Amino acid sequence: MKWMIKHDQRRLSRRSGFTLPELLVAMLVMGILAWTVSLIYFSVLGVYNKNLWRLRPYDEATKAVERVAKEIREAMVIDTYGSQALIVIMPQKDASRDNVLVDSGSGLALSQGDWVAFYLSDQTGALDASGHYLWKAVKAQGTTTWVPRVMIADSIHPELNPTDPATGLPRPMFKYWPDEVRLYGVEMWITSVSEVRGELKPQTAHTECYLRNL
Repeated sequence: MKWMIKHDQRRLSRRSGFTLPELLVAMLVMGILAWTVSLIYFSVLGVYNKNLWRLRPYDEATKAVERVAKEIREAMVIDTYGSQALIVIMPQKDASRDNVLVDSGSGLALSQGDWVAFYLSDQTGALDASGHYLWKAVKAQGTTTWVPRVMIADSIHPELNPTDPATGLPRPMFKYWPDEVRLYGVEMWITSVSEVRGELKPQTAHTECYLRNL
């Protein structure tokens, strides 16, 4: 009986630890788990860093394109356009902010209202200045004076726009397509530069928008 008790005690003592193969398997499993977690972590971190400057307030380009496109869609006429400036004529509004309609002789038509310009300038918004600030100025109906209203975005660099294969030059900020194929559309390429963690990063936003009030 004593011999059996001692034998059982020795057997239990041998089973109280891990064998070398068991330790190796456990270490292998832990290593695979650690590698998987680190892979997921660095993948997510890479995507975050890659898209960090796309988030406001870094992405001035997207903000500018969205703001300008929204107003262009409401215009009734493209008056003047250049590579870095665009002037549109908006429909006249009544007290309820509805479009004013007049009898053109052949039916009802929109009446012209304010003129709106989008252009690059300095911090003052002066029309004759140069800089990297995108402004909106308004010439109210019946007046002859342009008044800078809103600084839409800063750090805008059209010289960093993608290259146009046809010309070999940076694409213009504004390009007007006055034809039925493009449905009187305005194409915009706007590039902003933002500092993200001490590094300057360019970001380009592109869109085409079409006049709704022709």
